[in-house]
Amino acid sequence: MEEPLLAWHDFYVALVTAAAALLGLLFVALSIHIRTLIQPRNAELRSVARTVFLGYVVGLAIGFLALLPQTLRALGSELVVLTVATSLPFAAAARAGLRATGVGYSRAVTIGQFIAGFVLVAITLFGSIGVFVEEPNALYVIAAVAVLGLLWGVFNTWELIFRIQWVGREAP
Repeated sequence: MEEPLLAWHDFYVALVTAAAALLGLLFVALSIHIRTLIQPRNAELRSVARTVFLGYVVGLAIGFLALLPQTLRALGSELVVLTVATSLPFAAAARAGLRATGVGYSRAVTIGQFIAGFVLVAITLFGSIGVFVEEPNALYVIAAVAVLGLLWGVFNTWELIFRIQWVGREAP
């Protein structure tokens, strides 16, 4: 493992731990409200849940990849592939979520969630390319995006849970 990656070891262990815990909690929260989520009229909620899930998985994957003994170039190439690969299901979820008629909740929140997600994807790609060209400072970008992604996921999970509760009261 290269020296720059060794310095980040403890951070990435913490990142994997936090992402795994949040992913588990998301599954619990979604499982409790599965009846509301599977209703056809709640496509917007499912799309938001899908993007939160992807965000936690990306944080988990970034952490695991950074813990592998490898060069910066190898890590950078893996991060580029990860970012491109996850941007496709994210774009599909965003498209479905923005096309949904909504559930009477503020569409501005949903639009903001997806825009912020696209910004995080773009910054992650930028940082991944920086790691690929073996710029050690790009690891700061990747770390910042990972932490922001987890925090953004927590906010979106919070929003999602309250949206589900609001929709649940409207259900017959």
